[in-house]
Amino acid sequence: MKRILYLLGLCVSFSTLVVAQVSTIPAEDIDPEDSLKIIVDISLLDGSQEYVQNLQADAASGLDLYIWTWSPFEFPAGHPKTNGTGAQAWKSSNELLKMKKEAPNIYSYSMIPTEFYEVDAATVYNKDIQFLVKPKDGGGYGDPDRKSDDLKVAIDPPNTEKPAFYNVPAFSKPEDLMTIIYENGRDTVVSMQNLAPGDCYFYPEALLSDSTKILIEPSFFTAGTNPKLQMEYMGNNTFQKQIQPLEFFNVPAGKTIIEFKAAVIRRQYTSSADRSTSAIGFTMDCP
Repeated sequence: MKRILYLLGLCVSFSTLVVAQVSTIPAEDIDPEDSLKIIVDISLLDGSQEYVQNLQADAASGLDLYIWTWSPFEFPAGHPKTNGTGAQAWKSSNELLKMKKEAPNIYSYSMIPTEFYEVDAATVYNKDIQFLVKPKDGGGYGDPDRKSDDLKVAIDPPNTEKPAFYNVPAFSKPEDLMTIIYENGRDTVVSMQNLAPGDCYFYPEALLSDSTKILIEPSFFTAGTNPKLQMEYMGNNTFQKQIQPLEFFNVPAGKTIIEFKAAVIRRQYTSSADRSTSAIGFTMDCP
């Protein structure tokens, strides 16, 4: 069963962001009726097959790459957005499907899914986006194939269940004012329930555009000693903190925040029992 990864599991030190073959902007909670950028890192494709090796060699040599897509809808021959043209369509990808080269081995394609595929949002949710990457001439017909394996962007319906720890607005830019809210009364972690008004802190992390990370405190064990990380008690077992991420993390000039993460913890942190399982994690900006 598909589910939105709105909450990211956290370990004590925050695991390093996993680099994937396929990523998207936005990274999650994708609205099929809004802009979507699909990003593929050709260097991370499984190169055990010759056809993938051929594709990687084409990328390294500077050839243009194209998407070839069939879900949630595959356009028939003759349609302006058909995957390829002519009797041997595989050998002549549609110029409308040419990907943008973002950096060496990094290629992207931007769309509004419902407009691009000419289907409704329910169809996109049900079928996801499935595609592969190839050069204009994908081989075949006696020539070696040149392509990726089949790739997928899962697009899931909105999750209506609000977690105990969340941020408002749900997605914001590094320069925006953001409020993080912890509804302690709804936390399912027994050891975190009924926190005293001065007992709630949070542990934030920022990933910058140059791939460096900024921590306000080096670990959960020291976060409770920093007044900057204390959350304000608002009554009714609810805590909150307002921050402007760029200023809060004191980000150096010329850099920006591309990902924000945070966990809520007890002031006296001694073990994972002093941390809520709810966590915040989302892409803020793109370098």
